Amino acid sequence: MKRWLRRIAVLGAAGLLGGIAFALYVGQQLVAPAHRAIGDPPADFPAEDVRFSSGSGSSIVGWLSEQPNAGGAILLLHGVRADRRSMVGRARFLGQRGYHTLCIDLQAHGESGGAHITMGHLESLDASAGVAYLHKRYPGLPVAVVGSSLGGAAALLAKYDDPPRAFVVESVFADVETAIDNRLTMRFGAVGRLFTPLLSWQLRPRLGIQADTLSPLRAISGVRQPVLVMYGSEDRHARPGEAKALYAAAAGPKEIWEVGGAAHVDLYRYNRTGYENRVGEFLAKYLNAGQAAARPESKPK
Repeated sequence: MKRWLRRIAVLGAAGLLGGIAFALYVGQQLVAPAHRAIGDPPADFPAEDVRFSSGSGSSIVGWLSEQPNAGGAILLLHGVRADRRSMVGRARFLGQRGYHTLCIDLQAHGESGGAHITMGHLESLDASAGVAYLHKRYPGLPVAVVGSSLGGAAALLAKYDDPPRAFVVESVFADVETAIDNRLTMRFGAVGRLFTPLLSWQLRPRLGIQADTLSPLRAISGVRQPVLVMYGSEDRHARPGEAKALYAAAAGPKEIWEVGGAAHVDLYRYNRTGYENRVGEFLAKYLNAGQAAARPESKPK
């Protein structure tokens, strides 16, 4: 009996150590940077390369596409492990609607600097820096932010000296612990939830931040500007209930759109016509594009 108890104890200890090692490995992968060479913008997307500094400590790289007599400027923020190329389709459509567009690589992504992905913590500083860049370059024009997944979370978490006029946020998680729990459950079933505390705990030693500070749900309650919340009906990474909670918590004018049949995918590619109609109408409504376009603009370099 003692021999069997010792074996059980050894197996239990080995299992515990294995679980901790697994959680540490997964935690490392979650925050690992996603740098890659991007190159020139697509031939059918005329844009200039821009670079500006961010409070995240990184130099942020992006593509700025300008339109004659633009009625506003839109900052486009990509999802986790993506880069500015994933937002070009949206930028083309918004350019056709008469807006300047700025697609950037968030810190630790693409060609921007950064050592770790931080689930919206440092990325939120890139969002505020991008908005400030557009306000400085186009004084007098309204600015909006369109953010997908991590980009949407960063937009909501950001602190702005001069806030954007409106927000479009797509497929955004309610808080980082729920986001981790969703992903573990998808891969390992209910048992995966056992590792959620081990992963969320790592945020402080790895990144110096507390998990409870990464809550778009809490942040959106302080957003007074109009917000359009978009989500896929089959999204398991950022579940429909999370999107509905974000919508309910938004403090200002708000709209919500469920993209039927979509999982955690590029909602623009999934339903291009619906996306263009819904987002185009929302931005036209709250950016007062016609009135803004009538005003002259200056473009300091």
